[in-house]
Formats: sequence, structure tokens, C-alpha cells
Amino acid sequence: MTTDDAKQDPLGLQENEPNPSAVRRGAIIGWGGVVAAILLVGAVVWTTDRHPRSDEARVTANVVGIAPRVSGPILALPIEDNQQVEAGEILFEIDPEPFVIAVAIAQANRDAVAGEVANARGGIEAQRLQVEAARAGLRQVETTLAQAEETYQRLAPLLEKRFTTPEAVDTARRARDTASAAVSVAEAELEAARALIQDVEPLLARQRALSGLVEAAELSLGHTVVRAPFPARVAALTISEGAFARIGFDTVTLIDTRRWWVVADFRESELRHIGVGDRARVTLATAPGLEVGGVVEGIDWGVTAMPQDPFPGLPIVLRQLDWVHIAQRFPVHILLDPDTPEEFLRVGATATATILGKAGPED
Repeated sequence: MTTDDAKQDPLGLQENEPNPSAVRRGAIIGWGGVVAAILLVGAVVWTTDRHPRSDEARVTANVVGIAPRVSGPILALPIEDNQQVEAGEILFEIDPEPFVIAVAIAQANRDAVAGEVANARGGIEAQRLQVEAARAGLRQVETTLAQAEETYQRLAPLLEKRFTTPEAVDTARRARDTASAAVSVAEAELEAARALIQDVEPLLARQRALSGLVEAAELSLGHTVVRAPFPARVAALTISEGAFARIGFDTVTLIDTRRWWVVADFRESELRHIGVGDRARVTLATAPGLEVGGVVEGIDWGVTAMPQDPFPGLPIVLRQLDWVHIAQRFPVHILLDPDTPEEFLRVGATATATILGKAGPED
């Protein structure tokens, strides 16, 4: 500042003139920041568009109600709520006493008919022997008849030549007629013996039916012990010993722990970037900071927007603002990888899902 300037500005309030190069550097930095921000926003938008992300996701698994096949009071309940059970492990036992009695009655009825069948077969054998005896008697009288007929036919021509007497011819004729009558009697006896043979087939049919009843009773007895059909976790157990289990009504609820999904709601505009088989990255709220993998197994083809008029069987996805046109969301089912730590998996837990796209060769 010169002496004249000092005189004009004794307080030193006059500012120094800006440096042109500094102004240029500032402009470059400013515009560079704007461009970087635009690029960053563009990258975020591109990434979000190509790799959709949903914060509206929840963990789920197959939840199965176990109903007994027979009814009765629960005698034993060796499980506890939230317990992990393996396939074949006993869930509960129904009082078997009525079914043991039913098995004993069915077996007794079957054995009684089996005795009748044995007796009938013994009688049939005796009746068959009688038939054989009647057949042998018939053959004997048929032989006698043949001999008598032969004698008569030999003597009858000799009477005209007086080589025999009328008495001899008459005796031969009577012997033939007697033998013929005996044959008729023997044939009738044979038919009567055949008619007496008992038919055992109705008894055998009864025996088969009663054997089926025995099997059914034994099957019901086996159903008094109810076992887990697959590895699962017991959920919402609200019964104890003494409760009455009814056939066809769920008694125990199991969560199938073999397969776990995350169902994430994605906007309809994002579905074109999601396909079955795409890999996904999932963050579970039960394990902050832990990322697990999964694969898209299915995308729902329909939802119900308004619960007042739902489509039966379709999931309900509410629209938050009915007076604003917003994108509908569709559930995407992501099957979690088998190595996902099971201790963090709970039905209904919240999660975040990001679609990564098709798996590469190294995956």
C-alpha cells in the first residue's frame, strides 16, 4: 500500500486485489467437485439400478403344523418350546391303551376265523374222501353192469336155437337191470358226495378282511408315537402332558430348519434386473455386520395391494400412500446359502437384500 493510499485509507480497510491464478484454481476445484458429485451420483444411480437393493426383507422358513393320526390324551411330551429336534425324534406320545386293546380284539377275531378255516379244510378233506369212495363204488357197479349186459347179450340169441333155457335168459336180464339200477344209485351218491364239499372261499375272504383290520389296528397303535419328520425347531409350544390330541388338528408347530429364505420386496421397476438364479447379498438384522450369500429362487407373479379385497393365496403388500402413484413392490424369494449360521436365523427377522446378478465361473 502506498503513502497516498495510506492517507486515503488510514484504517487499512482497503482489500488486496485478488490473484487471478488463485481464482482459476478455485474455479477448477469448485467445478471439479461438482463433476465428482455428479459422477458419484451417477455411479450410485447406475449401481442401484443394476443391483437393486431392498430394506424391506424378512427371514422365513417352512412352518409346519404336526397333527396326530389318532386321537387321545397326551401321555408324554419330551420336547420343549424352541428346542431343536432331529428327524425321527419323538415329539409326543398318545395314550396307547385303547389301541392295544383294539389290536388284541382284531387279532382274536382273525384267529377265530383262522380256526374255522382249518376245521372247514379238515371237513372238506373228509368229504373228498367220500367222493372218491362213491366214485369207486360207481366204477364197481358199472363193471357189474357191463358183465351182466354181456351175459344177457350172449344168452338171448341162444334161446331161439334152444341152446339155453328161458329161465337162464330171464335171470341174465334181471341181473342186467339190477346192475343198471345200481349204477344209477351210485351216480346219485357220487353227485351227493360232491355237493357236500364245503366251499372255504367265504371263510378265506373273512380271514383276509380280519387280517386287514389287524394291520389297521397295529398301524393306529404305531401312530400313538408322533415323531419329527425332518430336522426342525419347536415353535409356540402351548400344551403339556394330559392335553387331548385330536386327529387332524395341529398339536405341535415345527420350523423346518433345512432351508431358509429371505423374502425381499422390490419395486416393480427393478424386477427387470432380477432373475431366478441371480446371486444376492443379505445382511441380517440379528447379526449386524455379517453378510451372507443367497440365490434368487423365485419372484412372485402376483400380490394383493388392498387387504379389503385380497386374492386368496397371494401375499398382501400394502401401499403406504394411496393418494400418490407409487411403484408396486413384489416379493423376491432368496434361498440362503447352506453355510449361513443358523443361530442368526429366525422366522420374521428383518434383513436387507442386494441383488448381485448372475454368478461368475469362479462362484
